[in-house]
Amino acid sequence: MRSISKLLRTQLIGKTTGAKILQAALTAVGVFTFIAGTLYLPSLSPTRIEAIIVLLLLGIMALACTAVGQLAVIVESLRRRNENH
Repeated sequence: MRSISKLLRTQLIGKTTGAKILQAALTAVGVFTFIAGTLYLPSLSPTRIEAIIVLLLLGIMALACTAVGQLAVIVESLRRRNENH
């Protein structure tokens, strides 16, 4: 009985796992948005300037998604550090 209660109290995932999952998901969203936008762009027949602007915006979006995911991990690790001290 004691081993069952110990098993039920065991933490299966780490405290920062949620932040790491969020980081991976936001990175995937950013990459997918950039690739989908790049592949869809020729069907819109933009001028050269419009295409450059759209590609820059897609790149900014991909970088922003990645940065927000990384910030989530940093914030979580700082919270954990403050709890330990």
